[in-house]
Amino acid sequence: MARKYDLAICGYYGFDNLGDELICRALVEMAVGLGLERSRICVLSCDPHLTGSSLGVDSVDRWNFFEVFKALRQSRSLLLGGGGLFQDSTSLRSCLYYWGVTLLGRLLGATPWAFGQSVGPLRSKTSRFLARHALKACRVRFVRDEASRDLLSSMGLDSQILPDPVFYFASCMPKNFRSGSVLALNVRPLSGGENTAGLLFQAVKAFCDARGYRTRAICLCEEDLLELRRLGERLDEAIVVKDLKDIASAFEDVRYAVGMRLHFCLLALLFRVPVVAVPYDPKVRSFALSWDIPLWEKGADLGNLISKAKVAQDDEINSARENLTEGFAFAIRKILGDECVGARS
Repeated sequence: MARKYDLAICGYYGFDNLGDELICRALVEMAVGLGLERSRICVLSCDPHLTGSSLGVDSVDRWNFFEVFKALRQSRSLLLGGGGLFQDSTSLRSCLYYWGVTLLGRLLGATPWAFGQSVGPLRSKTSRFLARHALKACRVRFVRDEASRDLLSSMGLDSQILPDPVFYFASCMPKNFRSGSVLALNVRPLSGGENTAGLLFQAVKAFCDARGYRTRAICLCEEDLLELRRLGERLDEAIVVKDLKDIASAFEDVRYAVGMRLHFCLLALLFRVPVVAVPYDPKVRSFALSWDIPLWEKGADLGNLISKAKVAQDDEINSARENLTEGFAFAIRKILGDECVGARS
């Protein structure tokens, strides 16, 4: 049977979370750069109209079984496209969903593969089983940190490490030369009643008040802004970044950055802004350690950590992007074959 799509991409897309939307865009652009036509790509999304129109690809409702069934039946492959899809930090639902999509893809002849994954935490036996069963079915597995590789290894699954897909956009990010007097802050809500965001906010305010810096919250989704409002604290400004084109203005005049979300820290790196990370999740800790980013935890001296924060070097960033694109090209050729890609590579 001739199939309409070469690639169906599944991830946490269409939920207005900038990090995940950037992952999706990077995967699409890398595939197109290797010769795939946009008409041969389909994305499973919570907001298929917005996803399809912004990326120029077909998109279906990830919650509509019949639309997903049809898309997978028409696709040669199923890409589990980053970031932390298999984890049970809040519930079992994420593992169940992506396991189910992977199983359905296999039954319908769409070869599954995984790219840009952070795996874990997997606290329950059920979530561990679901993750292993789904990822074992993947013909290639690329993760973005050592902790994920070690976890898969403990399950008897091999994998390779590549940088986060968002490094693809390194070439289009203007460099920030730290001439400003703004400290950029990112907070996000946590389950379990933890007050990490509140304590971080107090530490940032104390640092900025003592040194005369302005504070700017950079929110990667609406729930980040709601968390700020819940805290009831005042900032000089707060920005919700919804698209790639808005990122540069959000980081304008930023001298330092302190944040919780992984992609906030990654974007600070791309803008050459010294950043301090808050390791609320294993994936953030692993990312920070791999880039020598200082970690703020409760009770730590934020000023001392900021003084240790370094600007990412051009050769480091360029090398990460090159490794990413080469790894993606290897993976997609292994899945689809040289005859389907490479026309423009």
